[in-house]
Amino acid sequence: MIPLAEVLRRHWPAYERKYGARLLPSHRRAVAAILSCRTPALGGQLYRCDCGQQHYAYHSCNHRACPRCGHADATEWLDRQRRKLLPVPYYLVTFTVPAQLRQVIRSHQKSLYPLLLRESAGALRDIARDHKDLGAHIGVLAVLQTWTRDLRYHPHVHCVVPAGGLSPDHRRWIQPKRAGYFLPQSMLALRFRTRLQQALRQHHPQLYRQIPRAAWALAWVADVQPVGTGEPALKYLAAYVYRTAFSAERIRADDGQTITFTYQDRQTRSPRTVRLPAEHFLHRFLQHVLPRGLQRVRHFGFLSAAAKKQWQRVRALLDWTPPPRTPAPPSPLPVCPRCQKPMALIGQLPRAPPA
Repeated sequence: MIPLAEVLRRHWPAYERKYGARLLPSHRRAVAAILSCRTPALGGQLYRCDCGQQHYAYHSCNHRACPRCGHADATEWLDRQRRKLLPVPYYLVTFTVPAQLRQVIRSHQKSLYPLLLRESAGALRDIARDHKDLGAHIGVLAVLQTWTRDLRYHPHVHCVVPAGGLSPDHRRWIQPKRAGYFLPQSMLALRFRTRLQQALRQHHPQLYRQIPRAAWALAWVADVQPVGTGEPALKYLAAYVYRTAFSAERIRADDGQTITFTYQDRQTRSPRTVRLPAEHFLHRFLQHVLPRGLQRVRHFGFLSAAAKKQWQRVRALLDWTPPPRTPAPPSPLPVCPRCQKPMALIGQLPRAPPA
């Protein structure tokens, strides 16, 4: 295993010299954070054992692109979402855009990522409200993902949705008429395509003209899968909310010219190996770094922060009370490598002055 920070230390200077002013500020910040993560640059704590052994524990960068960070945040997010799971079946609905739109989306992330989230959830809410098998106002948790397992660019939106919703007058809880069936995939895909096309034409006409007309005639994809209580879907998505597109354990080799990493094939579940020139590897990784301030997660319908009264009505109709919050366990003290006893905190290490 080779840490991502080591790969960046070796290859980032050449990458930076080549692309210079064309590099996005978000990419520079991400690289700087990863390189300083758990180093003296960020400060930390000094621990000492009775036997005289000392241990330096440096702070994490907490950048969402860093593969060494995010575990605690992801665990806390998962706990919060678990406590919102209603006692109904759940579905994971995934909306995917055709390849013809990807270049435009990648070049205008600040404008189009929020649009993907909003129009995906909008398509779900439209069909749920109008379809004969439901006819209800639903809640949606939407999560943006931009990568495939081999780090190619593939923007899509995952939506975790409880099977059911409020009646139009908000006085009844309505569940799907057929067990094991939520909403038709073809109608969801068609509505998503229509909503996104209209939104681009109205709010981003210049970007709309860059998209080939043939893209709007294609059959788009919306995949609907049952996920039981919803917890399996949340565990799957937690890795994307506060974690990077890439885990450091996947880097197997760096020969100075190429980077070799592994991934699991989605269909066969067998391991695959990719070998890329270092420049191409950095490009694949950095294209998934989100612009500053852009949120990967949005809540819609009765799950949104602005719909507190609807959420309270849902709880009352289902006669359901959220489970108590699980307190986070305290961080354990480091163990002395010499005598295997807990070490004592004896001081704080300041951050290094800015360069």
